[in-house]
Amino acid sequence: MEEHWSDERFDLAVTGGTVIDVVGGRYLRANVGIREGKIVCVTEQDIRGARQIDAAGYLVSPGFIDFESHVDGDAYAAQCILRQGGTTTLGGIRRLNGKLIRKIAEEGFLINQGFFVSQAFVLRDAVGIKNPYAPASPREIGAMVDLAARFMECGAFGICFPLELAPGVTRKELLAISQVAKDYDRVVSVHLRKDGRESVAALDEVFEVAAKTGAKLHLLELTYMAGMCGAMPAVLDAMEQARHSGIDITGSSQMYPHFTVCIGTGVFDGGWEKGYGGADYSDLLVSSGIHAGERCTQELFFHLRKERPSTLVTAFVGEEAAVRQALEKDFVFISTNAADGPFYPSNGAPEVAGTFPRLLGRYARDLGCISLMEAVRKITILPARRFQLEDRGSIEPGKRADIVIFDEKTILDRADFMDRGRPDEPPLGIHCVVVNGTVALEEGIVRSDVKAGRLLFCGKM
Repeated sequence: MEEHWSDERFDLAVTGGTVIDVVGGRYLRANVGIREGKIVCVTEQDIRGARQIDAAGYLVSPGFIDFESHVDGDAYAAQCILRQGGTTTLGGIRRLNGKLIRKIAEEGFLINQGFFVSQAFVLRDAVGIKNPYAPASPREIGAMVDLAARFMECGAFGICFPLELAPGVTRKELLAISQVAKDYDRVVSVHLRKDGRESVAALDEVFEVAAKTGAKLHLLELTYMAGMCGAMPAVLDAMEQARHSGIDITGSSQMYPHFTVCIGTGVFDGGWEKGYGGADYSDLLVSSGIHAGERCTQELFFHLRKERPSTLVTAFVGEEAAVRQALEKDFVFISTNAADGPFYPSNGAPEVAGTFPRLLGRYARDLGCISLMEAVRKITILPARRFQLEDRGSIEPGKRADIVIFDEKTILDRADFMDRGRPDEPPLGIHCVVVNGTVALEEGIVRSDVKAGRLLFCGKM
């Protein structure tokens, strides 16, 4: 017998909307009752709340999960993610700040924040390896293995290997630290050692890791790794074959075909242009610093590489078709890669403000590349299951009340690259965002005084 919720009074009631049931693949005309930060009921009955949100005419979705970003406690980056419907972000791919983690734990944050541990930028740094081209000694590998295990014990969501940015990582190092992730049933996230034309061959070593350790693998930034020179179909086919052979592998794609990265990284080591089909310096747009908005010349390129290596540049080498190809695969989810490099207002790339609305508005609604249901699943329940966010990702009783209320007819990204617009331009169509039962954004306005987000730990509710 169904309980009578009409007699109850909730902290928050979301009424009149169409609930996206990402587990059952259905759309439900239902009301959602929330108490103490959790979903208590999803019902057709009339319900009341101390705070009532009228969602009539809107879709009511689980909060969007950004499982690969560089928000890492940055307030403005979190605002940008929130404005596009993100309620949870996982970071730590480049850095891990203990003081920041403690602050989030004690004070809360605008959105939920969890962390991976970066093999290249945390573990290697902790054992004193400062040169990204240097191999680790057996003693250093042993120390990193011990440290990685401590991070897993503390609730890290996995281990990230940005191999292209740390060329000195050897197979022995990769295998030894990946084994730690396997031992703790965590994901090994990998940024391939080579991109562009060389991305297909670069898959061999990550497949070897999976075969020898049994670890769960996730390939980061497929669009930025294989989204040029026609490489995407071959990479996706190889991943599919690996899955058929028993390798547990998934991947993530971004929604913009062109990538942004610091100019001083190994991505732009000698001969970089050959990997992108003969790209030119003018294909690089400076996206931070005093030269922001300028196209590179050879002179400016080498000046920035030497004098300002942390400067962001956007490489216009990607293919729009690759985004669509990645979307077709059910083992590819969507993340933002937001706020990489020196992030501040009006710099960087549009992924920080437009990723999810671009997926739902442009690719699902306008182009029909994917159904709306599958698009929502790629940013909610699928990454929640993959990264063990067991209390989030769906609108069900007992789950945390992370909710996005949006207009499927108008949702769309407005952010763009620096020579075309503002990378942090807020999107259209996001009506309301709820984080852990608290309204954090309403009609596009961020409630910056509200810190309802929590520090998240893998395997700990």
